[in-house]
Amino acid sequence: MQDISEAIGGRVGAGVDGAFSNLLVDAFFRHRTVHAVALFTLGLGFVVGGRVGNLPDFGLLYEYTFYLVVYFWIAGCAYATFRLFWLAFVDRARSPLRMLLRPLQQMLTDRNRIANGINGLAAMLVFMSGFVVLKGAIAVLVPFSWDQTLAHFGAGLHFGRTPYQWLWWIVESPLAVHLLNFCYNFWFAVLVAMVFSSVAAARDSLLRHQFLLSFMLVWLVGGFFIAMAFSSAGPCFYARLDLGDQYQPLMDALASANRQYPIWALSTQDRLWSGYTGSASGTMGISAFPSIHVATSVLFALYLTRLSTRLGIVMWIFAAIIMLGSVVLGWHYAVDGYAGALIAVAIWKITGGALSRAHA
Repeated sequence: MQDISEAIGGRVGAGVDGAFSNLLVDAFFRHRTVHAVALFTLGLGFVVGGRVGNLPDFGLLYEYTFYLVVYFWIAGCAYATFRLFWLAFVDRARSPLRMLLRPLQQMLTDRNRIANGINGLAAMLVFMSGFVVLKGAIAVLVPFSWDQTLAHFGAGLHFGRTPYQWLWWIVESPLAVHLLNFCYNFWFAVLVAMVFSSVAAARDSLLRHQFLLSFMLVWLVGGFFIAMAFSSAGPCFYARLDLGDQYQPLMDALASANRQYPIWALSTQDRLWSGYTGSASGTMGISAFPSIHVATSVLFALYLTRLSTRLGIVMWIFAAIIMLGSVVLGWHYAVDGYAGALIAVAIWKITGGALSRAHA
């Protein structure tokens, strides 16, 4: 796994004896492509936001940072407890606490790693500040018009049956639907963990940059440009758009399951629709095609497979679960997930090839 500092050469990746400000500048230079995509997205957010009356809110940066800190404090404490127990009772280490703290001390004193992490995290926060505006503007700029086409195409692709009908054995089990909904919501925790672990990776490798760049492009290209070209709301809003009752049996089954186990997707869908119609304060960020949940899950699997075969297998299984959940919970047409997966693979390949040629 080639370090990008080695590929660029020169004074990039100055030694740890150099001033920290120099390390930050060098790291910024290495992250210039990632920063460029983030700043482009933010700039586009201002342009689009000015048109729809919803400019980027930099207060979101503080909100993102707060959630990151809380999430990793909880996750860090849980991991530290587990690791300390393992060292003490499984490995029977003589000094479990010292063995636990040594890697943490190394990480906190590695100024190159901190400089890379600051640049990566800053780029991600800037990118998300712009993207949330773009996401919310899709339905305003281009009213939903592709739902019937996607539904009909999906049925034709699945031998004349609506995809959720093939999964009715899952839909009719309230517990199975609840567990799928849990995994679908847990996707956010996986998202935060994947982004942070890549941002704070020990090595500033080309693979790391490939992931960061691919992540942004999947969301920007797939989650905005392609989503705007194929503006659609999804099966859960099919009847509310007066397009027919094709997905009503699915929604009725979800409502029935909700009486036994909480199906959080239903309340979220209600909030999104209320925000879209203006009947309540909330987001208008409704967009079905392509599925960014599936796209990012596939991207995570591609990245982790390069790092660890076992972790990659786990993430491919998780991506398949997210694909099932997107259909069973009424969020997406099956073709949304297929398209999301193809977009993720295509962008991953393109960015990998481009970075390898640029730093050959």
